[in-house]
This record gives sequence, structure tokens and C-alpha cells, in this order.
Amino acid sequence: MNRRLILALFALFLPISQLMASPLFKHDAHQQKVLASVHPLALMAASVVPADNLEVLVPAGMTPHDFSLRPSDIDLIQNADIIIWSGPLAEPYLKGFASRWSDKIWLDVSSLAPSSRITDPHWWLSPEVMKLAQAQLAEQLGADSSAFAAEVDSAMAESQTLLAPVRERGFFVFHRAYDHWVDALHLNQVGSFTLSPEQKPGMRTLQTMREQLQRGEAVCVFSEPEFSPALVDSLVEGLTVGRGELDPLGGNIEINPQGYSQFLLDMAHRAHDCLTGAGLPQAAVSDETRAQAVKDLQQHAEHDHDHEAADHDDHADHNDHHD
Repeated sequence: MNRRLILALFALFLPISQLMASPLFKHDAHQQKVLASVHPLALMAASVVPADNLEVLVPAGMTPHDFSLRPSDIDLIQNADIIIWSGPLAEPYLKGFASRWSDKIWLDVSSLAPSSRITDPHWWLSPEVMKLAQAQLAEQLGADSSAFAAEVDSAMAESQTLLAPVRERGFFVFHRAYDHWVDALHLNQVGSFTLSPEQKPGMRTLQTMREQLQRGEAVCVFSEPEFSPALVDSLVEGLTVGRGELDPLGGNIEINPQGYSQFLLDMAHRAHDCLTGAGLPQAAVSDETRAQAVKDLQQHAEHDHDHEAADHDDHADHNDHHD
């Protein structure tokens, strides 16, 4: 007999509370198609969503910063029952669809964030917000959220223990994506190359950062896999500072029920390795790499002119503040 017909018959004879608790209802809820806008949101969703019912909108190797919707992406949105996204600030290309297809369930994780001085839209790097988002998703699916919350708490406790000895050591990140994670672990993020990957840092910004490295204010510099490391290579040439790679999208973590906790632990171990490896000398940067880095900066300066350079310099002046 058709499952929907069975549920309809159940509804005639069962109180709502019993109907919600029935295995048939929960099984039907678990058949809902869930679309996560980015990979780390899918890592969270996989804790309660079967792999066959979970899709990711932004492909591997791309970021929300450089993403534009294709017709096939619109099909994914149209076919989904639940869409998990980071809100209009982080993903403006989804705002119109959220209004147009309001019959779908749009789980905006930014709406779950508590009042905070941190305005970073990368909410998937806030473990507390992700626990709230997963609990809301689990409720929609009639699933239990307690196991996920316990796993996240355990991962963060392990991260705290691992990073406690190096918590005061300063580091630079490639772009301002990590504020929630840094704040949760009380780390010393000294600054970033740029506020957003679309903007390249100015010469004065790089000079200020190099001086901070020389003074020991920062002992580690992180690059990101989606972007060329040429500028980072040039910055640390000849300096005894740690080098590491952080991926704010967790692209190296396979989607699985424990994926989000694995993502948090992977970040912590990468940070630990870089912050404890500060005495390792950097290999010499090739002439080709150095020339390309200089060429990139010169082209950037020609296109952006003085008023944009001033904006970047203002950012450089704040690089020595703790986020």
C-alpha cells in the first residue's frame, strides 16, 4: 500500500504525538532531499541525513566567494525539500530563491547565531551555531541530535587540550574566515592577508606582516588550498616561521556522519603543527615564484589605484590587533 495512504489512515486513528513518533512517519521524513550550500554544512547534515538524500551546491574546489549559479544548480535547489545555507550576507545568490520558493524549508544558520561582536559570515566554523543548526535539522527529520552535540563537544575539548600550550603564539591566515573558530579556542590570530579572497593585499600590508614575523609577533602563516601560495611563499622567504594550510571548507574531509567533528579536529591538528614548527627554516622561493608574486602585486596596484590601496593599508594598521 502507498506509504502516504498508510500515513493518512494512521492520522485518522492516532493522536498527533503518536503519529509523529511512529516509525513510518520518521522513515518518510528521512526521505526528504537535503541540499547543503557548502561542503562543511553537508558535513554537519550528514549526521542525520542519509548519503543518498544529501547534495552539495558549491562544487569541490570552489568557494562561495567565486561561485555563480548554473542551470543544473537551480535544478538542485528546486528538487530539494530542505536547503541549509549561511544566509544572504554569505550567499547572496540564494536570497532570491529563498523568497521565491518559500514552500521549501530554508535553514539559515546565520539566523541561529547569538548576538556577538564577530560578524564573520563563515558560520560553519562556529561549533555552537552548528550544534543549533543540526538540532533544528534533526527536529525537521524526527531524528536525535544528542550524539552530534556530544561529538562536537568532544572534538572541541580535544582541540582545547591540544592547542593550550601554543594558544598565545600569533599566526596569520590567508583571509578572514576563521574568527568564530579562533574565538571558540581563544587563539591568537594576529591578522590576515586580506578580508576577502577577491581582494589582494597591498605592498604596505605585506611589508607590515613581514615586520611582524621578524619581530616574532606571529610565528606561523597559513595558506589555503583554493588559492595560489605565491604571496605567502614570497612573504616568508628566509624567515624561520611555520607554514601551514587551513581549508575553511574542509574539502579534504569526506562527507560522513562524523565528518564535522573530523573537520574540527583536522583544523586543530593543522594549527598545532604550524604553531609548534616555528623553528623550521623555509625553503628558498624560486625566482619564478617571486617574480609572479611581484607581478601580481604590481597589476593589482595599477588596477585599484590609490583609494583602494588606502583601504588595504587601513586593514594593515589593524593586523596587530587580536581578533
